[in-house]
Amino acid sequence: MEGFLKSALLLLVLVFQVLSHAQAHSVDHDFSLTRRVKVVVPIGNYYQQMAFFNQNGFDVAGVDFKSGQIDLIVTEEQYLMLKSKGVNLEVHTIQEEAMLDPQYKNPDEIQAFLSAIQTQYPNITQMVEIGRSIENRPIWAMKISDNVKMRFEYDEPTIFFNSMHHAREVMTPEIAIDIIQYLTAGYGRDEKVTHWVNANEIWIIPMVNVDGNNKVWNSNNMWRKNNRGNYGVDINRNYPYKWGECNGSSGSRYSETFRGDAAGSEPETQAMMNFISQIRPVFSISFHSYSELVLYPGGCQGERAINKDVVEPIGKKLGQMLGYTAGTSWEILYSVDGGDIDWMNSEFQTIPYVLEVNSTREGFQPSYNQWRDVTVNKVRVAWMYLLDMLDGPAVRGVVRGIHGQFENKYVVDFYRKDARGNYHYYHRQNSHWNGTFHVVLPPGDYKMVTINTNGEKKEKDITVENYRKNIAIE
Repeated sequence: MEGFLKSALLLLVLVFQVLSHAQAHSVDHDFSLTRRVKVVVPIGNYYQQMAFFNQNGFDVAGVDFKSGQIDLIVTEEQYLMLKSKGVNLEVHTIQEEAMLDPQYKNPDEIQAFLSAIQTQYPNITQMVEIGRSIENRPIWAMKISDNVKMRFEYDEPTIFFNSMHHAREVMTPEIAIDIIQYLTAGYGRDEKVTHWVNANEIWIIPMVNVDGNNKVWNSNNMWRKNNRGNYGVDINRNYPYKWGECNGSSGSRYSETFRGDAAGSEPETQAMMNFISQIRPVFSISFHSYSELVLYPGGCQGERAINKDVVEPIGKKLGQMLGYTAGTSWEILYSVDGGDIDWMNSEFQTIPYVLEVNSTREGFQPSYNQWRDVTVNKVRVAWMYLLDMLDGPAVRGVVRGIHGQFENKYVVDFYRKDARGNYHYYHRQNSHWNGTFHVVLPPGDYKMVTINTNGEKKEKDITVENYRKNIAIE
């Protein structure tokens, strides 16, 4: 391994680059300040190098597939390790505080924005606190719907958008803000927006990691994790599914991908899990930065989404629309365990994506005036496409018991008919707590079998076309 690392690393050209919009100076010591490292990697060695950086606790900030570039943020120990391999390093450092554009939002400003929107559009918006952080800050969600006072609407599908699992990714709340502004301003004026709001429950969380973002503003603008102790936990490695199982996170408290001391240990993770278990979204996008990627389950080597025949084509379509690279994290980055999209897909069969917005050129914290509108305008096509897909090929149903009440504990198995008329098992969907289910399926003929907790079965033949089919099973 040592020989491989030395020979591989000798092929690298490492250039330390100043974070955007700041004045830097060259040094070769003082590691009390943060700097961004641009690593230009030969394409043939990309996956080996990514595995090395991930497994050895490097902070991989982003990638650029076109140039074969990997961006790192390094500690003194890591810097010395690379230098010991004989790599010629050019180092630049910069004061952290000078780098964060004040037009981005802190937690108080997010709360004030949501409150103002609710006041301006009381008939279609509702601000909901889903939980509290370690430092007792509220985590806010906003519902947008025509029946906004109903907490959950059994006859409408749900879509969910969230931003800032990682504290330094300050562009991501701007996308959530843009979704809210676009939908509220367009309601009653734009036919498509009005339909989206009337036909669906739309939930947005602009800032999951409120404590970490507070730290970004007050002491360390490259802070990634939450604010547990003096070390922090990576919230997006703390979800229970495959937690710590495939070298996709770290057990070291001082790693940027520290997964926590137990699965689901963090109050931010718990708030998200409780909330998602109530709303049961059909689609979800978690916005991150940066690298221009569309990621979908699964996170561990060789793993695929439960409903991959639907998840992966939609993910690839999003990638084409955005000009992003699409794939699982283990295919195009590295293994990830304990991530939110894998947990949602496993637990509720949600069709979830991570969008890594912006490129290595913009980084985590680009100029607000130069890049904010460019970014949110570009990303609109993705979340709008998923809103349109809620009307696409799918079965939405409700199961009623003998006395007409909703059955709230059952599974639905789908068997797909082939060209010879034979049925093959295709997908299982768990019911929503309110007795409904919503399954996105490729067009075709299916046999649908619902099974309640007593093992009683009900069968129904259905044909899925290029639109949503609403059914009731008595």
